Amino acid sequence: MIPFRFLRPRMVTLLLLWLLPLLATIAIGIVAMYQTGWLHVIFWTMPGIWLAAWIVGKLWKPEKPRHQKIDGKPIKAPAFWTPRDEMAIEIVEDYRASAGEFDFDSIVDFERYIQDGRALANRLAQHYHTDANKNLLHPLTLIEILSVIHLAVEDLEEWMLKNVPGSDLATIGQLERIPDLLSGIDLAQKIAYFASAVFNPAKLFAYPIWRKSRRAKTELQNEVIRGFYQRYLRQLGFYLIEMYSGRLQSGSRRYRSEFGQLSSAVRSLDNPANVMQTLQDVTTTIAVMGQVKAGKSSLINALMNEHVCETGVMPQTREVRRYSYSIPGSANSVELLDTPGYSEADVSSQQLHEIQSASDQADIVLLVMAANAPARDADVKLVQALKEHYRTKKQLRPPAMIVVLTHIDLLRPVREWSPPYHWRSPVQPKEESIAAAVQYVNELMGDGIAGYACVYTGDVHGADSSVVDEVIPQLIDHLNHGHAAAVLKAFYRQLSRERFAKLSRQVIGLLKSFS
Repeated sequence: MIPFRFLRPRMVTLLLLWLLPLLATIAIGIVAMYQTGWLHVIFWTMPGIWLAAWIVGKLWKPEKPRHQKIDGKPIKAPAFWTPRDEMAIEIVEDYRASAGEFDFDSIVDFERYIQDGRALANRLAQHYHTDANKNLLHPLTLIEILSVIHLAVEDLEEWMLKNVPGSDLATIGQLERIPDLLSGIDLAQKIAYFASAVFNPAKLFAYPIWRKSRRAKTELQNEVIRGFYQRYLRQLGFYLIEMYSGRLQSGSRRYRSEFGQLSSAVRSLDNPANVMQTLQDVTTTIAVMGQVKAGKSSLINALMNEHVCETGVMPQTREVRRYSYSIPGSANSVELLDTPGYSEADVSSQQLHEIQSASDQADIVLLVMAANAPARDADVKLVQALKEHYRTKKQLRPPAMIVVLTHIDLLRPVREWSPPYHWRSPVQPKEESIAAAVQYVNELMGDGIAGYACVYTGDVHGADSSVVDEVIPQLIDHLNHGHAAAVLKAFYRQLSRERFAKLSRQVIGLLKSFS
């Protein structure tokens, strides 16, 4: 039985209309057992229903080929994929849309699988390796290529065993005979139809309608076959992206062990970030950066709930400092990096180097700005410099950047202070000033900012809960993103550490095989 989720409304309607003559025959036959003379009604009912099926088929046009897929949803990017990986999804989907029709004749044409796989791999290779003069296979290892084949075939095998009845029983020889078998069935149905026309010659006039109505069954069969092949292209494309991103360097078994739950989520189209499997030595790192006197140290003190950073008139942080931090409501291990403050005019080369180094380690960035300070040139330059920096590190996912606006007590009206302020839906003048400050920063920074928090970290107005109320929810909202980036960095670190040890084991194993 075909799973219900595979059926389209149009196909269901046409199939029901195609089956209605049989159901009508049974119903009228029961009545005929009690009251003779009604049997002739059947011979006029069936052509009428076939006519209805033909009309519905003509008026209800099939969808475009791109959407004629059982499992037509696109690849869903795991949380750890980089922007370059996410752009590769469009390449896979465009190829799936341009793939030709796939029917019973194609299902046993293994050359078709190889040709499409090679063409898709070439398109993705050109996306990841822009050097047109380079052989696109040169950057790959045999292990990576074999891993793609193994993982894609394993996923397809699991899907077929779960969703295709008889897939574990039908042999290749039987599949090759399916077209001939269908032709034989079609011939038998024609003979039966003309034989029944002996008793009701009117059926001869309805023959063209009967033939066209039978296309509903054929379309349903083709729908299942197209879904199978689209599934093949999607899984192959997914693992080709993983291969070109370097995550299959250690083989399919290691990939499954590190990203097994994540891959299951992708196959079931769930949110992969919710089932991210934690690797060894994974710590979510949060870098705090901003101008001198923007309130970075005060923010860290408020987060740590103790005085760990010095605050004063002169800049206190000249090098990156680390603090362990525990986010309320989360069991994740978190590390805060306090970066050097820069002037409101510019970021020096030394400061930029320190900040970029911290950003490379960070999974989330808190960009601290004084809400009452109009000078934003240095902040804009920093954000642009970090964006450019990550364009050269395409194998990593850029950290989520959250803007934290401090000193909100100094916004107009300055003498008013009665928190909490609901600036996301402003009503009071102070709330409107805070919302305007956020809008101004958003216009300057563009779409590179993941979220905003507006806080007070001073000691003039006494204790305030804005850091807990504003910053903590933003951190929790982006913790999956940060943890995903941490997982990816930890995976590459492990590969780098283990590469020499693995090579040594391989050499020893090879020598033992000759002994």
